[in-house]
Amino acid sequence: MIPFAPIASFITAFLITFFSIPAIIRLSLVKRLYDKPDNRKQHKQRISPLGGIAIFGGMLMSFVFFSSGLVNPKLNSLLVALFVLFITGVKDDLFPLTPYKKFLGQILAIGILVFQGDVRLESLYGLYNIGVLPYWTSVSISILFFLGIVNSFNFIDGINGLSSGLGLVVSLTYAFWFSHFGEHLFLILALSNAGAQLAFLRYNLFNAKIFMGDSGSMILGFLNAAMTIYFLQANERFINPELLHIDALVFASAVLVIPVADTLRVIFYRVFILRVSPLHADRNHIHHLLLDIGFTQLKATLLLVFFSVLFTFFAYYMNDYFRAKYLLILVYGLAFALAQIPQSIKRKQIKLGEVVE
Repeated sequence: MIPFAPIASFITAFLITFFSIPAIIRLSLVKRLYDKPDNRKQHKQRISPLGGIAIFGGMLMSFVFFSSGLVNPKLNSLLVALFVLFITGVKDDLFPLTPYKKFLGQILAIGILVFQGDVRLESLYGLYNIGVLPYWTSVSISILFFLGIVNSFNFIDGINGLSSGLGLVVSLTYAFWFSHFGEHLFLILALSNAGAQLAFLRYNLFNAKIFMGDSGSMILGFLNAAMTIYFLQANERFINPELLHIDALVFASAVLVIPVADTLRVIFYRVFILRVSPLHADRNHIHHLLLDIGFTQLKATLLLVFFSVLFTFFAYYMNDYFRAKYLLILVYGLAFALAQIPQSIKRKQIKLGEVVE
C-alpha cells in the first residue's frame, strides 16, 4: 500500500466528486432531469437529483485505485452490492419506483453482501445476555440492520446537507478507529466516502444546486451499515481494544443515533398514532419539525450534525460510567426525548396560530 494512500484517497474522492457535479448539473438542465417541487419538498425550483452519481463515482474510483494492493475476500461482494444498489437508486431518481420495487433492489444488494460476502452481525457480544448468534438468526438480524440503516439515511435526506453531514460524521469516526486498528482497506473506504460527501456539501449545503437522490442516500446508508459491521469485527480482532466488544456495539449504535432514532420515531407515529403505512410520506421527521418552528435548513442541518457528534463523544466518554445495556437505553432515550422538544414547540405555536399545518 502507498504510505499516503488514506489521505490521497480522501483528496482524490473529493476532487473527482467536486469537478463532476457541475457537469451533472449541466446535463440535468439540458436533458430536463429535475426533482420537481411539491408540497412536502423544501425547494421551489427544479434541481437535479443525480448528485449520487458524482458521490458514488468519486468514492468508488478513489477507493478502488488506492486499495489495489490490499486484498480482502469480502471486497468483491461489497462492490457488486454497491453497484446493484446504485442502479436501483438511479432508476428511482429518473423514473420513480414503487416502494416495493425499491425494496427488492435493496434486498438483492444486501443479500449479496450477507450471503456471498458473509458480512453480518455474528454476535451481540453479551448485550442483554445475547452472545454469538445462530447462523440464520445472524443473517436475519443483519438483513434487518442493513435495511434499517439504508432507509434511515434515505428518509432523513429531506433538507440540504443533512444526510451528507451525518454521513461525514460516521465516515470520519470510523476512519479514526480503522486507523487505530491498522485496518488500511476500510480506512481508505471510510476516507473515500468522507471526501466524496464533503465535496457534495459544497453544492448542496448552501443554496442547493443538486440533490444526492436515492442513488446517493441509499449508497451512503449501505456503506455506513457495512462500515459498522467492519468496525465491530476489527475491534474484536484488535489486541487490547479501548472498547470492550459489547461497548463497541453500543458506541456504533450511538454513531448512527440521529437517523435511526428519527426513523423509529416516525414509523411508530405513523403506525400507532396515525394508523397508516410506515412508508406513508409526511412531515413528521425531526428536520421537518425544526423547519416548522422557524429554523432555516442550514441551522437545522448544523444542529442535527452537532448532536450526532455530541452523541458519539457522549457514548465514548460515558462508557466508563454506565454498563453497556444501560448506556444504550440512555443514548436512545435522550435522542427520543430531544426529538419531542420541536414537536412540543410546534403544538404550542399551532395553538397560538403561529404555524399552519
